[in-house]
Amino acid sequence: MTKESFEEYGTIISPDEEISRIQNLEKGANQGTAIKLLQVSQVENKSTSKVPNWNLFRCFPQPHLNRVFTQGSNQGISHSIKVLEKHPCSTQTFVPMGRTSAEVAYLVVVAKEIGNKPDLSTLRAFTCLGNQAVTYGLGTWHAPMIVLGKEEHLDFSVLIYESLDPDRPEKDCVEEHYSDGDVCIII
Repeated sequence: MTKESFEEYGTIISPDEEISRIQNLEKGANQGTAIKLLQVSQVENKSTSKVPNWNLFRCFPQPHLNRVFTQGSNQGISHSIKVLEKHPCSTQTFVPMGRTSAEVAYLVVVAKEIGNKPDLSTLRAFTCLGNQAVTYGLGTWHAPMIVLGKEEHLDFSVLIYESLDPDRPEKDCVEEHYSDGDVCIII
């Protein structure tokens, strides 16, 4: 996955890709011990009643996806998508935790919209490395995180705007459900 290949769905936060674009790698942050990369992803919120909130998700690979995946390989494994969702009022950023930068760690599945529903003819899947985070743009249809690999789980830190008032549980999530086998991707 690259920033350019994903730009119509949101943004990718990819430190290695960002650093490769910089001409001068001067370590100008944290008293010279870090490189600061500015404005790597846009965070948006259209609702006045929601606040930014960090959540954690511990995601587990399904048995047929519990195998080694490598960059550029086509495994030929079929995976059924059972739900696509969108957040019309907020972007949503998933930051993987605990995988190496070279390891294929998870799959991102997105689709464009037609008539307020996912346009399945535009369904795309991207393999993401362990150091690539993803921000889904406002209203981008996407599948829940799909963990790949031999590890028993992958944790994600997730930023989204939410109502924290239990008396006003305004939900910014629209879902489309599918029967097993109706929507499949090949990894």
